Amino acid sequence: MSWDHVVESCVSIENCIEALERFFKSMCPDESLCEEAHGKVKVRRRFVWVDKIIESGVPDGRSRLILYVISRYLVNIKGLGLDEAEKTISIFIENSCKNHGNCGKIYRSWIRRVLESVKSRGWPPWSLEKIKEKDPQLYDIVSRIVEL
Repeated sequence: MSWDHVVESCVSIENCIEALERFFKSMCPDESLCEEAHGKVKVRRRFVWVDKIIESGVPDGRSRLILYVISRYLVNIKGLGLDEAEKTISIFIENSCKNHGNCGKIYRSWIRRVLESVKSRGWPPWSLEKIKEKDPQLYDIVSRIVEL
């Protein structure tokens, strides 16, 4: 795809965005070899703690973490597809059961709806500061896991 094609495609904002995305993707077809944008790297660093939560699981607050943090992080920060994000959330649920005895059922259909909503609306994950402000109980759980 050429730059001229991008310019010709810009008859509307939506078409222009799609053309730009195709153009940039054509510049680096193997994403694993491409350099991430600096801003994206900084945002990912701010949410490193989420990976630790996924790895260890939690004794309480799984649904709230999935809804406000994990789903949003996986889809809108890490850029995972819905299937991969769903698998990662399943790992989080398994780890919560295995490591903390928190084994109650969370339905796949609910997880899928959450992921679809998060993707379509582009919601960012809650930061640690926002969790502390909005849900102090959840913050206590998270801070013990990530050792803040």
